Amino acid sequence: MPGQSWWGAAQWAAYLLYQEQPIKAASKLALHALEQGASEKLSAQAYASLLLDDPLLALRLIKAANNRLPRHLARDITTPLGVVLSLGTDALREQIEIAPEVSSDNAGFIACEARASLAARIASGWGALHYDMDSGELAMAALLANAGEVELWAFAPKLPQLALDELQSGRATRSEEAQKQACGFAFLDVTLLLIEDLNLPQLINHLIRGDESLRAKLARLAVNAGRHLSNGVNDPALPDDIREAAKLTGATFWRVISALPGVSDEDKAALTRAVEPPTELDE
Repeated sequence: MPGQSWWGAAQWAAYLLYQEQPIKAASKLALHALEQGASEKLSAQAYASLLLDDPLLALRLIKAANNRLPRHLARDITTPLGVVLSLGTDALREQIEIAPEVSSDNAGFIACEARASLAARIASGWGALHYDMDSGELAMAALLANAGEVELWAFAPKLPQLALDELQSGRATRSEEAQKQACGFAFLDVTLLLIEDLNLPQLINHLIRGDESLRAKLARLAVNAGRHLSNGVNDPALPDDIREAAKLTGATFWRVISALPGVSDEDKAALTRAVEPPTELDE
């Protein structure tokens, strides 16, 4: 593993900043499948969907877009669709083809990316339930919220594995606590430093850093819900996530639950019963 045991968030962020962003091999296969199955010219939205399945691909493409465009234009790239429109499909395709790949044997990386992708799709679905939110912005923020951890799994997997071992041992009850105990810093700090060093839009920084705005709360909630849903629909924290999402969006429990990706109708019904208060007949 590169670096020294005394490296903190700043040192790791500086190291990761100058590494060529890898992507998962499945992203290249997904691109080929998308284009081979198209009977006519694909929409930019179809290409944007590729980013939601691979946060490091999104980070690589945002970086490329920032380098390609004048700074005053690049600052407005806050959604997956915006990235595609800014780069163009030819440049996007080239970036995917030339990108190095993370080994499919890196189980920690695959799992961490899957949680980020799930969070992004939850954020997109829940954002669409509120009349004045840009679901693409929320999706991008949720997708990149744990980019530092994903990067560490890609380049220095022993480090996040130490944090995971700490959490599973019971010596820590929360992921951030385990990271600080095992590694000396929180992975979120690496994420925020990377976002800043890459000169990404301040909106993305604000949504990830978190404040009391409705958008930031919903983006943060989607990240938490993605982690809980990745454990299965029976995760005890998921009903609380759903109640909070309903409160923030003004939508019914059923609409909030229906926006969760990959949940069967049977599990949706079970979640609805879990979040709704019992009626007098039930008591």
